[in-house]
Amino acid sequence: MKNMPAKPKIAILGGGAVGLTYAAFLAPVADVVIKTRSQAQADHINAHGISLTLADKTEEITGMTATADMTDLKDCDAIVVALKTYDTEAIARELTKVIRQDVPVISLQNGLLAFEILKATIDNPNRVSAGLTYIGAKRSDDRSVGLGINRRTIIDAKAGPILDAFAKTRFGVEASDNIRQAVWDKMVLNDGQNALSAVTNLSVKQMLESPECIEIATHLLDELEAVGKAEGLVFNYSLLDKLKDNWGGGLDFYPSMWQDLHVGKRTEIDAINGAISELGKKHNIPTPYNDMITSLIKALESGTRSSES
Repeated sequence: MKNMPAKPKIAILGGGAVGLTYAAFLAPVADVVIKTRSQAQADHINAHGISLTLADKTEEITGMTATADMTDLKDCDAIVVALKTYDTEAIARELTKVIRQDVPVISLQNGLLAFEILKATIDNPNRVSAGLTYIGAKRSDDRSVGLGINRRTIIDAKAGPILDAFAKTRFGVEASDNIRQAVWDKMVLNDGQNALSAVTNLSVKQMLESPECIEIATHLLDELEAVGKAEGLVFNYSLLDKLKDNWGGGLDFYPSMWQDLHVGKRTEIDAINGAISELGKKHNIPTPYNDMITSLIKALESGTRSSES
C-alpha cells in the first residue's frame, strides 16, 4: 500500500448512520469528504455539519465537506465504503473510473457479501481491505446520528498506512491478522438479532427478556455455526452467549434492519441471514430458520413498499 500524507484526504462513501459517524470520527485527523446519494443531503451537511449525540446526551457538531458528485473524490488518498451491500456494485463501478489505482479502499459494511463485491468490481483488487464496526448508531435526519456506547473498529492488518489514520482517532482501531474470522464473529450478532428484531418489532433488551426470541436465536446461530465451520471458520466460544452479552448492554436499542424497515428502506437481509442460507445450500447443510426469517423480511419489505406507494 502507498504511504499516506500526514493529513490524508479520505472519502467516506455513504451518508447513513455509519458513514456520518466515521466522517465525524476521522475529521480531526484527516481531510474528510463524505459522498452522499443526494445533493440535498450534501447541501445540508455542508451548511450545518454532522451532529453526533453521544450516549450521555451531549451533542457534538463537526464541520464537514460533502458532495453528491463522484468526481470530487479523484484526488483522495483513501476510500472508506460505508454503503448498504446492495448499492456496492453500482457505486464501485463509478468509483473505479475516478480514483487512482494505488488508492486503498476499506469496506466497513455488514454481512458477508460486500467485500467480495468490491474485490470483484474495483480495478487493482489487492488494494481492497475488509473491516467491520461495532457501533450502535441511528440516523435521525440527513446530518444527525445518535450513538450508543459501542465504538469499536476492526480492519485487516494488511490494509497498511490507512490504519494510521484510524489509529489517531479518539476511538482507535484494532488491526486483525484474521479479518475473515473477525467478520464472521460480527455476523454472529447480525444473524442472531437484526432480522429477529425486525420481525418481532422488539429491541435487543426486549429480546433478551423473551424465551421465545432466545430459542429462535439459538436455532439461527446453530445454523450459522455449522455453515461457518464448513467454510473453515473456528468458533471457540458460545455464539449464544456472545449474542446475549450484546443484548445485555443496558440500552434499549433497535438494530439497523429494524430501522430500515421502519423508514421503508430495503434491508441487507441477503448479505446476512440470506447469505447463511446460500452457504447452507453450497455445503448441503439445512438452514430452515435462516431460510424462514429471510422470507419473512422480504415479505415485510414488500408490504412496506406497497404501503408507501
